[in-house]
Amino acid sequence: MDDRPGSRPITPEATIGPFYPGIFLTHTPQDLWTVAPLVAHHPEGQPVVLALRFIDALKQPVPSLVVEFWQANASGRYRHPRDRSAAPLDPQFDGFARLRTADDGTMRFCTIRPGAHPVMEREALRLARPEPVEGRARSGQALPERVGEGGVLRAPHLRLTIFASGIDRLVTQIFFDDEPLNASDPVLNSIPEASVRDRLIAVRRRAADARGPVEYALDVVLRGEGETPFFDDWY
Repeated sequence: MDDRPGSRPITPEATIGPFYPGIFLTHTPQDLWTVAPLVAHHPEGQPVVLALRFIDALKQPVPSLVVEFWQANASGRYRHPRDRSAAPLDPQFDGFARLRTADDGTMRFCTIRPGAHPVMEREALRLARPEPVEGRARSGQALPERVGEGGVLRAPHLRLTIFASGIDRLVTQIFFDDEPLNASDPVLNSIPEASVRDRLIAVRRRAADARGPVEYALDVVLRGEGETPFFDDWY
């Protein structure tokens, strides 16, 4: 082995890591629609596929990103001790998955379309902040008059946490373009510009067949022109 200076390649710079491919993804769900390969049961709700592509400031694909998904079930209930709503839990659905992008920066996430749910306490506090967050989606709108059960509803959405070399993490949400509640969702509408809000809205594609899941597509731009809105990590 040649140990002379400059004879070996430089290790890429990263603020977190190192990561060993596959090690911490092995036992984490990556398909929330399929409970188990040989089990016929599925979670309640409409099956959907999210076809996502992650790109950088140069519009190049970003491989090996780790993306965590967190969502409510079809009734709008999170499997979390702080969600004390009357909506039922689904025994076939935990609502959490972790996937990695392929070499072309893409991933396909099979899940169910989440239900709407009332604004949660922490979301209400976040929305009530009077000042915008520099470099993140602005959230300085007034707190809705009614919060909680029977009050303002969050539109169906998925929460994403993105981990990558060179960054700590990025947090965002994804909505569905055929959802009427988008027009009143307080988090989505905390972003003043409609063209920027559109960067969080996945576009519906036709299902492969009448029995297949509905597919939605979205590009997630990590930096630069057309950057996806990212939020403070306050969930």
